[in-house]
Amino acid sequence: MANDGFFQRLLRALGFAAEPPAPPPPAEPRPAPAPPRLNFDLNDERIPDSSRDLAMLIVNQVADLEERAAKRGLTTELKELDRIRSVHLPRLLQSYVDIPPEHRAEVFRETGRSASFQLNERLEKMTARLREISKMLARDNVNAFSTNIGFIDRQYGSQESPFD
Repeated sequence: MANDGFFQRLLRALGFAAEPPAPPPPAEPRPAPAPPRLNFDLNDERIPDSSRDLAMLIVNQVADLEERAAKRGLTTELKELDRIRSVHLPRLLQSYVDIPPEHRAEVFRETGRSASFQLNERLEKMTARLREISKMLARDNVNAFSTNIGFIDRQYGSQESPFD
C-alpha cells in the first residue's frame, strides 16, 4: 500500500477501489531434517572397545551440536558436523578395519604406536574439535547472559558481577 500513488489511496479511502490483496502469511519455520544415519556399523567387532566408546561419543556429540546449530541456522557448522559424522568418522573407522589383523603390527613397527592407539588418538582429536564447536555455539548464550546481568545491575543496583 505504501507504494500506491496518492490517487489509488484516495480511491480506496472513498470506497471506489478494491483493497490490495493481503500479503501471504509468513512461512512457518521448517524443522531441521533428521541427520542421515552413520554409514558405518559401530558394533563391528573389529573395532576396539575403547575406540567404539569414543566413536559413540562423537556420534552423540555431533547429533547434539547439529540440533543446536540448526536452531541458529549456522550452515557452516552444520556442514562441518555433517562431514565429521558422514565422512571423516566412517572413513577413519573403515581404514582401521581394512587393515588385516595380522598386519596391524606393521603400523607399530613403522610408527612406534599401535594402530588402535593411533585410532583412539585421532578420535580424541575429533572430540576436541567438537568441544571447540560446542564452546563457539555457547559463546552467544554466555554473552547474552552477561548482557542481562549488566542490565539488571544497572536497573536494580550494582553488585559484583562475575563478567566485569
